[in-house]
Parts: sequence; structure tokens; C-alpha cells
Amino acid sequence: MEETKNNRKDKRGEISPKKIAGIAVRVVIIILSLIMILWYIDSSFIAFGNVVGISFFIIVIAACLGWDFIAAFIRRLSKTKGGRAVVIAFGVLGGLFAAYVCIAIGLMNYGASREPEPGATVVVLGCQVRGDVPSLTLKLRMDAAFDYLSAHPDAKAVLSGGQGDGENMSEAQCMYEYLTEKGISGDRLFIEDKSTTTNENIKFSKVIIEENGLSPDLAIVTDWYHEYRASIIARRAGCKSGAVSAPTANFLTAHLVTREIFALGNEVLFKR
Repeated sequence: MEETKNNRKDKRGEISPKKIAGIAVRVVIIILSLIMILWYIDSSFIAFGNVVGISFFIIVIAACLGWDFIAAFIRRLSKTKGGRAVVIAFGVLGGLFAAYVCIAIGLMNYGASREPEPGATVVVLGCQVRGDVPSLTLKLRMDAAFDYLSAHPDAKAVLSGGQGDGENMSEAQCMYEYLTEKGISGDRLFIEDKSTTTNENIKFSKVIIEENGLSPDLAIVTDWYHEYRASIIARRAGCKSGAVSAPTANFLTAHLVTREIFALGNEVLFKR
């Protein structure tokens, strides 16, 4: 009898393999979440993408740490009809959002892989200039434009980007000076220096293209993640487009891709 009691006690003190697996999964999720948070922090500034990303992964870590409490709460909630409806609704919404994120990232990669038509007009989308110095993102775009224009000596380019706060010149002018200094003839370059958004980049560039009899097919130079949304805007403007994708600095990728996930949804749902 005493031995049976001891066996029962030992069994009660054991942790089941299922529970061990659950703990291991949560530990892995926490480690990956911490890595993602450090990636967002690495950009060294506060912006929409960083705030959303860091907040999300903090919530994930908190959920992992408090999973036993959350699971017990869900079980209690599911005992009522209304509670089950709430649990199902949250599960469906979470699943739909996860699916959208996966689809959006897939579309970004697809947009970056689309080749421009032969003879397309290059449209380089601007980015921040700090005083007279191009930001790293703009420099990477200009380098991508230089490589494409060098490989296609008959191609013409519209350099698109206005002048914002803290910029001593327009983004278009900065691109013009950079490309001509590297050997691209100024006769091949057209400046569009009024735009402040991607929609304006395409809209105002199209006017220049039509005024100068350039090809309406576009080779859009921008970051890889931005290519698909730019192609949507180009299509709405009546232009076919392909991608000349610039690389994105690794320390900015998490922030910029997170921001683009929401920007892409906004473009599709709320802009026409």
C-alpha cells in the first residue's frame, strides 16, 4: 500500500513529454522574438514599423510567459456559448492577419522579380537627402539605376523626388548630380522634383514621359519590398512596369518591410 502511494506521488511530480515540448516551443518563440526586437532596435530610430514590430513581439513574449494562465482563461471562456464565439472570432482574425502577412511578403518578392519590358523608361523613386548627402537607401537606389543605365545605354530615366525638410536640394537633383558624376549623360536624365509620395512619383513622372515622347513602359527603381506597391500605382496610371530592385540595408529591413505590409494593404483597400 505504501509503495502504491509513493508511485502515485512520483507520477504527480513528473512533467509530461507534451508539457516539456510545449515549454521548448515557447522558449524557441521567445528567443526568436528577442532576436526580432533587437533587429528593429538596430535601426536606431523610432518610426511606425519599429513601434509596431517591437510591440507585437513583446506581446508574443508576454503570451509565452503567461501561457498557462491564458490557456486556462480560454478554457473557462469556452464553456459558454458567447465565450466560444469570442475565442473563435479572435482565432479567425489572427489567422487571417497571419495569412495576409505571408501573402503580402510573397507579393513583395514577386514584384521585385518582374523584368522590365525592352526599351522601358527608367523611373527612379527618390528617398531622403540629409542636407546635400543622399541617405543610404537613396544611394543604393542610385547605384541600382546606374547599373541598369550602364547595361542599357539607350535607356532614358526620370529621376523622381521633391525637396523635403532638412534637404538642401530635391531628391531628383541629388540623383542627377550623383549619376552624371558617375558618367551617365545628362541628356538621358529627366528631373521630376515636385513629388512627395509614391503616387506622385508615378503620376508626375508619367507627365514628363508623355511630354518627351518616352516609352510608357516603366522600369521602376526602388527597394525590393516597395516594387509591388509601385507596380499597382503604375498600373492605375495606365503604365506597364517591371522592377529594377535595389537592395535594402539589413538594419532597416525589419522596420521597412513591416511598414510596407500595412502600406500595401492601405493601397489595395483604400486607394483607387
